[in-house]
Amino acid sequence: MSLLTQSTIANKISLSGIGVHTGERVKLNILPATPNTGVIFKRTDLNQNNIVIPSYENVVDATLCTTISNHFGVKISTVEHLMAAFLGLGIDNVIVEIDSQEVPILDGSAKKFVKILREVGLKKSDIPIKLIKIENNFEYSEGNKFISLEK
Repeated sequence: MSLLTQSTIANKISLSGIGVHTGERVKLNILPATPNTGVIFKRTDLNQNNIVIPSYENVVDATLCTTISNHFGVKISTVEHLMAAFLGLGIDNVIVEIDSQEVPILDGSAKKFVKILREVGLKKSDIPIKLIKIENNFEYSEGNKFISLEK
């Protein structure tokens, strides 16, 4: 196994906290997932259409926090710290069960999420991560903003 293989967490994590914008108490479970699952959010307070995939295509608002939604209008907000912890630790596959719309704020950063994820440990697989290879230079602009990628 190498750094280029997919990983998940070794065991289930359960935590709770307060949503900073809603003020509601939130219960969150992070479950290990099989390779190629990706990160999946599941609203356990809803019985149907409760799966939300964190993707730039599913971002519906970025005012004060990042809010993602599925095509049924089911939302999860304040995902950025938890997602940063997953990315920083190289966690590719987990199912995040949440009983409210908002991820708990904890300490207001990714630090506590990272600590909890490190404590439970990671489980590596033999399945390679998916890489993007830039084969051509690319630039996109919109007004006075632009992004460019070079091979």
